[in-house]
Amino acid sequence: MAAGRKPRLFEYRGLWIGEEPGRTGLYRYWYDQRTRKVKRRALEAQDIEQAKEELIDILGSVGASRGGPEAASLADVMAHYLEHKAEPKGPRAASAARRAAELALDAAETFSPHPMIGHLTRLNQQRMWTWMSTEHGLSPKSITTYMISVRAAVNFAAIPQIVAVGDEKQEVQLLTSAIPIFCNQSETADHVGGEMSRPRDYIPTFEELGRWIDRISNEDDFRYVVIALNTAARNEAIFDLRIDGQVDFNSGTIDLNPPGRRQTKKRRPVIRLTTGLAAWLDHWRDDRPIRQYQDTVEKRLNAMGKDPAPKDQNGRSLAPLNMPEMTCYTLRHFIATNMRRAGIAVSREQRSKWLGHVVSEGSRTTDWYEKFDPDYLEDPMRATEMIIQKLQNHTHKSLTAPTMHSQGTIRLVSGPEKQ
Repeated sequence: MAAGRKPRLFEYRGLWIGEEPGRTGLYRYWYDQRTRKVKRRALEAQDIEQAKEELIDILGSVGASRGGPEAASLADVMAHYLEHKAEPKGPRAASAARRAAELALDAAETFSPHPMIGHLTRLNQQRMWTWMSTEHGLSPKSITTYMISVRAAVNFAAIPQIVAVGDEKQEVQLLTSAIPIFCNQSETADHVGGEMSRPRDYIPTFEELGRWIDRISNEDDFRYVVIALNTAARNEAIFDLRIDGQVDFNSGTIDLNPPGRRQTKKRRPVIRLTTGLAAWLDHWRDDRPIRQYQDTVEKRLNAMGKDPAPKDQNGRSLAPLNMPEMTCYTLRHFIATNMRRAGIAVSREQRSKWLGHVVSEGSRTTDWYEKFDPDYLEDPMRATEMIIQKLQNHTHKSLTAPTMHSQGTIRLVSGPEKQ
């Protein structure tokens, strides 16, 4: 017990009531496992009997059903999601889930010292939004993103999961039922104020993108750009790409969804392998074309257009590119936008399939047969090659692999030899 602190006046389910020296009123205390510190919150009650009732009311009754939202702590649910869902997906997903857990727990502790899932009423979730906005200055979009992570954790905990405990597999289900987590950005903006996010409307010109590409000095950065231009794939799909198991040089297709990965709302399609990308993959001869971490490559490329005082490798000053909205994801929008202007008709359905958007027509069986059709996604592939050919007129770096003739004919299209 800290020096000068009075004894515990009442204890209930891990919390206790006490007084602070030199302060009036009563406080509730608890030991926080995460920070390994004793925390406190002031109680509204003015006498010990009222304080007892307030403490019991805050924690709820003891008779909550085991495994129900009243019995599962928010900390356990977030940790369960982090360990068994986010971390296996890689450091990027783990970092995002860890940050969401920290914010959600700190926000929830403003209305409950031991926040349980059952405490996440709609009103309390709005209190969490307010806290994130006032304490951290987060925008409605950022708050919504973190609450989406909370929702994912709650839903994950409500479904039986097979997890490894030592050398054994066990079935774990923390929640008998999920509760609604509200993640509407418009509702969040109405509650905390601030502007809603707007869709990206910045598309670089061919001249701007050409200058940006010429500034690339790292090999892995350049490889990312080549793959992004030839596939218009999402960032994660490009960094996950492995030649063995995803690229079929015989049928001329590339499956952007790695073996064993379930499709999500951000669908990773099977698309045609462009002539240029086939040549680059043959030239690189790496099963994992991009060898550095995603965050490392993205950080360099995203900062390149925003640098107000760039320098070359020899330390000489360069003219700033003045592209504040240029990110790795902009390449996908660049291809998608110019595909409609490429000079050949590309149907909306084919553009949607190329980009991994949901297409209502057809079925999985039809899609499986289509990818072996010589005409499968022929138009978006040709449009992509025309865009890259036009872009080549605005960059000094060669967008054509050394294994190709200048006319674009491949000398060798066989994939890397398998051992």
